[in-house]
Amino acid sequence: MIVRSINIARDGDYGYGAVDASKPFRCKIKVGGVNGEIELLLSTEMSQQILALIADEVAAAGRATAQAMVAEVFNVTALPGPEGS
Repeated sequence: MIVRSINIARDGDYGYGAVDASKPFRCKIKVGGVNGEIELLLSTEMSQQILALIADEVAAAGRATAQAMVAEVFNVTALPGPEGS
């Protein structure tokens, strides 16, 4: 059995517009093997447990990305003036 994909999102989140933070997270896991694929919809409780397991890593990755972006801005030696010089 191979895990094909894992998707964690709030119920009713279709990837656009504002997200309703009062709705619970739901985890969908697609697994497959030689006999086909199946998609599992985990309970709210199990979805929250998965989020708790990965929360520190997600936060660390966000901090590392922000630090790299800020460092890139500070490494700019000179910005061209309005004349392009």
